[in-house]
Amino acid sequence: MQAHIFIDNSNVFGGAQRAAKSQEPHAPRLAVRIRYHKLFELVERTHVVATRVLAGSLPPGNDELWKHAKNAGYDTTLLHRVAKDNGRLSEQGVDELLHLKIANSLLDHESPQTLVLVTGDGGVSDYGTSFLHQVERALKRKWTVHVWSWREQLSPKFAKLTRPKVPVYTPTFDAHYHDLVYLKKGDFMIRGQRTAFPGRHWNEKP
Repeated sequence: MQAHIFIDNSNVFGGAQRAAKSQEPHAPRLAVRIRYHKLFELVERTHVVATRVLAGSLPPGNDELWKHAKNAGYDTTLLHRVAKDNGRLSEQGVDELLHLKIANSLLDHESPQTLVLVTGDGGVSDYGTSFLHQVERALKRKWTVHVWSWREQLSPKFAKLTRPKVPVYTPTFDAHYHDLVYLKKGDFMIRGQRTAFPGRHWNEKP
């Protein structure tokens, strides 16, 4: 049985920031970083991986992340953020691209297969597509489904999709927080003041 892994980077990163707020409340939100090689190891373990996709918007200063993901065998689909009417930058089409790539894998591979979805997003896009729809399609084709997410990011809708003998597993990253998350050293706004933050390097266990 082969596994097909699809990672929604924005959802994973946003979930890490939320988890840090409770795990390390002293940490500035912008200091939170993810050890992606550990994340890849976690979601890939026990699987024979046939498909690896990491999708997300292209924030400044993240070139090393995409380079590392490519070296790890991931197809990286990057889109620039666009300005909305309120002047804020927003993602464009990232989720829809992931939905399309998942659909292609479902069409291209006969069961039994495993869909490994790394996102907790249970919403429907502006174009009527969703991760939930793709999980439903996978289950109809007798695929096993693993949905990895941070606990606070995980939509309860995924657990309701389990069919007899075709389960949806919903493991969470929270138990692996200190392996997956480190805090970057730097100057950050803390309680309204710019403060030198010492950070917490990835190999320092609290």
